[in-house]
Amino acid sequence: MRLEINVYDENDTIIKTCEAHTIDLEFGTIRSLMKLLNVDNVNDTGELLNIVYGAWEQLVEVLGKCFPDMEADDWEHVKLKELIPAILNILKASFADILSIPKDPKN
Repeated sequence: MRLEINVYDENDTIIKTCEAHTIDLEFGTIRSLMKLLNVDNVNDTGELLNIVYGAWEQLVEVLGKCFPDMEADDWEHVKLKELIPAILNILKASFADILSIPKDPKN
């Protein structure tokens, strides 16, 4: 799955596009995202938006591992309508990787 985040200037022009590196996320990164977002208790986008706002610094630190080309100031110029789906897709991709692990110890 290809995930991208766009960085915009003050004229709403894309000045940078960064692609996520989600293929080999460490378990700690996935766990941190799940803990920050408390995905089990999020029922709508409004709740998720409040969580993102409340945990912004921590979230940016974790997302920086997924988007290593993003600089600290870049996060201030990302649109939420792109960020929220990217976060959810990172979690979905991570869960898909986890579910693809063989369960049969003979394999």
